[in-house]
Amino acid sequence: FYFVHSYCVGLGEYTIADCEYSQKFSASVMKDNFYGVQFHPERSSEAGEILISNFIKDIG
Repeated sequence: FYFVHSYCVGLGEYTIADCEYSQKFSASVMKDNFYGVQFHPERSSEAGEILISNFIKDIG
């Protein structure tokens, strides 16, 4: 996936996906019905398109 900057959120109880660049960090988090991603799925080629499509199907 496409990450724009070096800011990151550490791993925690709400981490649902992680990535590693010098250290492991949260790439995606979820709590209750809130989701957050550290990357830009819209700029992440086919993998990002699939992620957005699956997300829309899941919430729809």
